[in-house]
Amino acid sequence: MFERLATLTPDHDSRFESQLRALLDGAEFELAAGFLPHGSPPCPGAEQVPGAARLQRLLDEGGDHLGRAAAAHLAAARAAAEQAEALAAFARCRPSSLDRPDTEIGAAAARTRAARAGRPAALTEVSEWAVDEVAVALQLTSAAASALLVDSVLLVDRLPATLAALHEGRISWRHAQVMTDLVSRLPDELRPTAEARLLSRVGGKTHSQLRVAARRVVMRLDAEALVERVREAVRGRRVVLHPGDDGMATLSAVLPIPVARAVLDALRQYAEAVDDDERTLAQRMVDCLVDLVLRPGEHGMPPVQARLTLVAAVETLLGSDEPGEVDGDLVPAEMVRQLAEALGLLPRAEDAAPADEPRSDELSDGPQSDEPLSDEPLSDEPLSDEPLSDEPRSGESVEGERVPGEPGRAGERTVQALARLLRSRSLAGSALARRPHVGLVDELSGQLVALTDAVGLRRGQGLGPPPESSGYRPERLLDGFVRLRDRRCRFPGCRARPVSCDLDHEVPWPWGPTSHDNLCCLCRHHHRLSHQAPGWRLRGLAGGGLEWTTPGGIVATTHPPRFGADDDAPRAGDDVPRAGDDVPRAGDDLPRAGEGVPPPARPPAAAGAAPPADVGQDDPPPF
Repeated sequence: MFERLATLTPDHDSRFESQLRALLDGAEFELAAGFLPHGSPPCPGAEQVPGAARLQRLLDEGGDHLGRAAAAHLAAARAAAEQAEALAAFARCRPSSLDRPDTEIGAAAARTRAARAGRPAALTEVSEWAVDEVAVALQLTSAAASALLVDSVLLVDRLPATLAALHEGRISWRHAQVMTDLVSRLPDELRPTAEARLLSRVGGKTHSQLRVAARRVVMRLDAEALVERVREAVRGRRVVLHPGDDGMATLSAVLPIPVARAVLDALRQYAEAVDDDERTLAQRMVDCLVDLVLRPGEHGMPPVQARLTLVAAVETLLGSDEPGEVDGDLVPAEMVRQLAEALGLLPRAEDAAPADEPRSDELSDGPQSDEPLSDEPLSDEPLSDEPLSDEPRSGESVEGERVPGEPGRAGERTVQALARLLRSRSLAGSALARRPHVGLVDELSGQLVALTDAVGLRRGQGLGPPPESSGYRPERLLDGFVRLRDRRCRFPGCRARPVSCDLDHEVPWPWGPTSHDNLCCLCRHHHRLSHQAPGWRLRGLAGGGLEWTTPGGIVATTHPPRFGADDDAPRAGDDVPRAGDDVPRAGDDLPRAGEGVPPPARPPAAAGAAPPADVGQDDPPPF
């Protein structure tokens, strides 16, 4: 401002300017004794700010540690590149020509072939058993092993410049995954251009920023690739359950964005239509979703019955803190009791009904009508409608039993309700699909050793595993015992629920019996692997373990999960092979269709011998 004014009056100063100049000419400035010009080094031994030395030391040390982390990050990128090259070479050694043709007995079923049509294109020429071998070797789930193998094959075969950048440490594995996910789908004539353009600008970008840039490049270069990607994404719609902590889980649905937005908006409108209460909007939306799915009869849809398998210790139902399981997922003890109360199996805590007055909705243990039971008894003898002599009638108290830490009549009512539940003869009017079973568990190993019910106990049935079945398929009690004992597929890392598993004979039937110690739960894919995958071997161990050996010689052993824990730690002596269990099961060791029968195992016999004459041919194997 002053400069502009001076140009207007160049010949003389204003009065204000003359006074200001005189004031500044007469002023004297004195610097402090400890003054240091900006940027000067501090005086030796002097600390300008308290704690400055410690702060400087922490900054320096933190920089050193971060440098080590950056070096490890660089090494991880180079190691990821080496791993990708090794896995791609492994895939070339496992061609799909090793698999059985679709027309051959024992090949994948039609449903499996349909699922195979949705396999990533990178694995169409790779054996269906290659992913399982990677999963065992790297201790990954099947989904993670499949994704890793796909990325490795695409990176090596289609994106050599990206692989080189990963070797140099210019990008991370996450960046490489973005390139395999988006750029590898481009045609051969467009892919090098997109790859070079993105890699030239990758410096300083996170993998999320690279994904946005890659999408834009793909859209510009080849719109048809994007259309095909959208079609493939729509084919991949699914519903997935992710177990969480504290008995909670995430139920996610992969949908097209318009459909997902419409569902979300509909749930919001349903929730907003509910009268105001203490629940948040999010809680009301979840409750509306549950009601729409689990109560379809109230909305004009045919009702269905959800099936859940609850496994809990008696102590849990009586008040202990031992967690239980719902369909194989761990849930807290309190949630187990809440579920039992919601299903009417136990009295609610706020129910003040006297202990000697049974509720109308409780299961009765007295004489029943002629209505047939909805569950089979645990004995071949039919159940009588008359109560057993030592069985209390409905409404009688159970003496001498009390809930630990919960004294009083409420605890006695819980014990009585549980006793009536276990003594129930009819399931009419209850929420149960089967009568509750009582499992006897080895306290040291945590393994199931017997399965019965209260009626079987009062009849004096021996405690132990169910007897073996004469045919290929196990009888109902044996089937339920094995599924409850294993509780998931017994292949390493597979957590398929037993309801969707086959019961596999460890020693092939008919040379091996249909018994609890020769049966195990395997999902259909791993059941076929145990018999058909070339180079794989499965051997049963004396303590109930399964020893899997991959074609590369890696050995992995699984055991039934322990009750009260999720591990499958073996007992002493469990690594001892079971007698007569060295039967070849898979690949080239087994004959193809029309080439004879498997070599015998129990009892020994000459190769090519016919099945034992006393073995019933009631049900053939599934393959």
